Amino acid sequence: MAHILVVDDEESIRALIREVLSLSSHTFEEAGNGAEALERIRATKYDLVIMDRNMPRMDGIQALTLLRASPQFKDLKVLMCTSSSVTKEVDEAFAAGANDYILKPINLQALVKKVAKALGA
Repeated sequence: MAHILVVDDEESIRALIREVLSLSSHTFEEAGNGAEALERIRATKYDLVIMDRNMPRMDGIQALTLLRASPQFKDLKVLMCTSSSVTKEVDEAFAAGANDYILKPINLQALVKKVAKALGA
């Protein structure tokens, strides 16, 4: 069982991810943007962060770049969600420190597999 932070500005996406992954007995917290995610990550230990790339206030790339600048979070697993498979966007996610990415609309089987892989299951 893992403790996961789901970061997306769309509540429906957060709910979908929660619903699918809760079948594996994971626990969840949520954030609606990158700034809120950073606050939560600094206050709570997570096994995995699933973060949207495009959000208001602070996007996922900005948040991940700031997160990776702190040595205490260098090993935190982060899956970046992006609505584009454009190589540039995927490359930016990896350059910022993402461990992997998930395309939107989310393929639920791919999500479950990538989460299991990130958690070492």
